[in-house]
Amino acid sequence: MRPGRAAPLSREAAMDTLSYPAYLLALTAGMLTPGPAMLQALSLGLRHGARPVAAAALGNVCATLAQVAAVLAGLAFLAREPLLLRLISLAGAAYLGWLGLCLWRAPARLALPEASRASLTGLFAQGLGVAACNPKAWGFLAAMLPRFAASGAVDAATLALTAGPVCLLGFGGMMAYARFGAWLASRLASPAALRRVFRIMAVVIWACAGFFAAARFP
Repeated sequence: MRPGRAAPLSREAAMDTLSYPAYLLALTAGMLTPGPAMLQALSLGLRHGARPVAAAALGNVCATLAQVAAVLAGLAFLAREPLLLRLISLAGAAYLGWLGLCLWRAPARLALPEASRASLTGLFAQGLGVAACNPKAWGFLAAMLPRFAASGAVDAATLALTAGPVCLLGFGGMMAYARFGAWLASRLASPAALRRVFRIMAVVIWACAGFFAAARFP
């Protein structure tokens, strides 16, 4: 090797370097696609403005933080058996592929939930419940987090790096859907436009699923 030239990354090192960007990309595609939380924010925002949505979004963030911590702790415990953790990772990649297929085949229409006005405490509880009871959220996290728990221990930095983007995307996405709800609804009113969004997000999720399936733990 010539002096001054860096050694090329091994395949494993390259995979490890790309894991976090792939995680962020899959999160963005999965969380900002119209789902239960985002449609709740859109419906509330259209009827009552953005302020009530902040309470629901805060509840969503609290539930999400607890979900990430619980999933990481469970996966770190299972890391004592590397083969088992690898199998969970492969199952998670398959689950991401299935989610992508669901998005690709999703009906091209927005079904807005009822958005009756409630107290801020009630809206916080609604946001908490929607996030905590959403099986897609649990499955999504279990699919993407095994690599970050492979050491068998979860420190504050790992929790911050994995939970932080989820919370920011959750809160920011809900507020964006609330603030720009009328504009989004008009842009997504066309079945062709909504189908295009769903299919772009499906391709992104499939690419991330392929990455997580191919990646090996350090």
